[in-house]
Amino acid sequence: MPVEYSNPILTSRLQVVANAIDAGGSNGFIRLLSGGSVVSSFQLSRPCATVSNNTLVFNGLSLIDPSAAGSGKVTAARCEDSAGNVAIFGLTVGTGSTSFDIIMTPTNNITAGQTVAITAATITAGN
Repeated sequence: MPVEYSNPILTSRLQVVANAIDAGGSNGFIRLLSGGSVVSSFQLSRPCATVSNNTLVFNGLSLIDPSAAGSGKVTAARCEDSAGNVAIFGLTVGTGSTSFDIIMTPTNNITAGQTVAITAATITAGN
């Protein structure tokens, strides 16, 4: 049988993630990835998120990158503090569905130089 955590512990774990993103001297970042390469970056608010009931909800949405750094289909993301230390990785990215951690509009197919938007970003703790 797998290990399971109580709801207060799951929420506490997510608060640790939010604290790690905010740990640098300035605001943290969400980095969108295509095949491991960063194609778009978004500076987060500070504090970066609100945590309750096993869910971390990023503050300051929608996030806009006025000019994507690269091209590709975005399927993953990571969050870093302002010094580039990765706090969490493996976040899922997609469009128009609540089954992803990060929801993009209108597409997750990015072309270098285009404006990119994240309209929803949450992390839900699981056992």
